[in-house]
Amino acid sequence: MFEASPFSLNMFQQCPRQYKFQYVDHLGDIYRKSRPYFTMGDHIHATLKDFLSVVPVSERNLPRLENLLREKWRRNRKGFDSKEDEKRWGEKALSQLRWFIQNQDISVIPFMIENNHRAELTDNILLKGRIDRVDKETDGSLHIIDYKTGKMPAEINQLQLHIYALILSKKQDLPLRKASYLYLQAGKLQTIELAAADLAQATSYVTDMVDKICAEREYPATPNSYCWNCDFLEICPNKEEAAGFTAEEDALDL
Repeated sequence: MFEASPFSLNMFQQCPRQYKFQYVDHLGDIYRKSRPYFTMGDHIHATLKDFLSVVPVSERNLPRLENLLREKWRRNRKGFDSKEDEKRWGEKALSQLRWFIQNQDISVIPFMIENNHRAELTDNILLKGRIDRVDKETDGSLHIIDYKTGKMPAEINQLQLHIYALILSKKQDLPLRKASYLYLQAGKLQTIELAAADLAQATSYVTDMVDKICAEREYPATPNSYCWNCDFLEICPNKEEAAGFTAEEDALDL
């Protein structure tokens, strides 16, 4: 059975060669590099998970939230160039969490939080995805929430939310009506309404992409603005061209 996720499908679409290195040749563990924005993003996700699932509602406050972040941070301080660099990223993380506690409902009890989901889309495709949070609304419907710690794009990627909804629809009988990106850096919540047509479109996209991947033989490298962040840049056949792209960490979909 072919295993696919929003992340892997997006990687193939951006650069088939990167996909090959990661999922066909399985070189990720060899070439993976620690990066500050990933470290920060991981800590924020883990902090919010514990804050909303472990900490009692009566004890949810800013000092407790900040202490949770510091606990996570002490366990993993990889990817920073210097103490000053680490401090800068730490301050960014604290700023995002302060916005969260000041502007979001911190009494919420999530229906699901930071769960890894697997669902059979067809007899041949297993769809996987990690969903940050699912809330149950007052009408009994489910609301998917995906945290983003990077810069808010000009247009949101609705397809990723549709795929998350598709995965969840295979595992839950409750209606799915809303999905949101919560941009912690920008302090914005962007919500879309979900419809049956969105799930049908997501199904077509996934099956079409899997067909393309299975038919691919060359896996060409396609230099683009994300190359600077690629773990496999040093072994890329187009590394000279790829190296010409400027690093833009805020543009990452974190």
